Amino acid sequence: MREYDVIVVGGGLAGLIAAAGAAGRNKKVLMLTKGAGTLAIGGGSVDLLGYVGEGRPLASPEQGLTELPDTHPYSKIGRAGIQAALDYFKTVCRQEGYEYIGSPEKNYWVPTAAGTLKPTCLIPKTMDTAPLKAAEKIFVAGFHRLKDYYPQIVVQGLAKIPVYAKKEFSVVWLDTGMHEGRDITALEVARWLDTEAGRRSCAEQLKKALPPGAVVIVPPVLGTKPSYAVAEELEKTGGYRLVESTGLPPAIIGLRLRNLWLNFAKKSGVTVVENAAVTGSVVENGRCIAIKTGNLDRERTYRAQSFVLTTGGFFGGGLGSQPGRATEAVFDLPVAAPANPEEWGAPQLFGTRQPFAQIGIVADGRMAPVDAAGQPILSNVFVAGRNLAGYDFSFEKSGNGVAIVTGYQASLSV
Repeated sequence: MREYDVIVVGGGLAGLIAAAGAAGRNKKVLMLTKGAGTLAIGGGSVDLLGYVGEGRPLASPEQGLTELPDTHPYSKIGRAGIQAALDYFKTVCRQEGYEYIGSPEKNYWVPTAAGTLKPTCLIPKTMDTAPLKAAEKIFVAGFHRLKDYYPQIVVQGLAKIPVYAKKEFSVVWLDTGMHEGRDITALEVARWLDTEAGRRSCAEQLKKALPPGAVVIVPPVLGTKPSYAVAEELEKTGGYRLVESTGLPPAIIGLRLRNLWLNFAKKSGVTVVENAAVTGSVVENGRCIAIKTGNLDRERTYRAQSFVLTTGGFFGGGLGSQPGRATEAVFDLPVAAPANPEEWGAPQLFGTRQPFAQIGIVADGRMAPVDAAGQPILSNVFVAGRNLAGYDFSFEKSGNGVAIVTGYQASLSV
């Protein structure tokens, strides 16, 4: 039986960062994945911290870090650890040809498909909002039959926001030629733009519809690959500046980011086993010695010196619930949750922190799970990403930020 230095359970952003980071330190790494994680749903921008307190928006995530409670993963890792993780993330993205811009010193407020603005810290260059702020007139492009993206709604929403209220807006429509009598998805448009014929058609339509040098908000459809080639080719047509907004799933920018990190992990020597249904672990004398999987063919056992759990929260299947308590299935780690299940949710659905979102595994600064007294539970197991307790990724806008920071910290601990 082959033994590894590190086994990472989970293939989302936290798992990819942990696996690649450990491999970069000359560890023999195995990653067991059951799905693609939430990148293809939540998107590929890196929300470090957008709101604190009762919902106060942050111009600077760095300033907001000082207001977080000691139980937050960021507080446990510290400012230096956060910066090191973000530097690692940006370095790899740049080396792999899909550079991210930004820093903890400020948030970008990027347009959404709903015509609102979303705070985020690190973004691909195609989401840079500087051209929008400088332009007097902004075009918003839509694609015929593209569902869940309506440029008129984007215009109506942005026009109500003070920073855009005095700008002129205009809608332009583009056609992919897909006329099968059904709606199309952002993924189909992105795949169309991956083709030479699709880019040529789109460029011709842009040239007819736009004046030279126009600034255009587009859905997140500028190709499926972690590359700026599609955007650069289209922008050359008339000196345009295309700015990708966020959109509803499938999240194409998240798909690009996942492809980048999955390819990088494999290049770094990580062995990836997909569709691995992890059923449990083998624990002896306070240490985990193996992970068990149970697929249709047979049960398998994988041994390692260290393990990283990145299977997600309730929605991702990493956490579960039974009457009166929350559970974790792989290592049977204790999950911190209110004793009364009626206290798991707040009466107000939106605009407030949700207790259930903060339920998770309590870990120390090394990302090692600890008990109520703060003592390590399994000496060679570490936890990263949405499995962790102490933060509400949706309310505070910190999901991918916590995934990167805790995943990288776990890679240093194994």
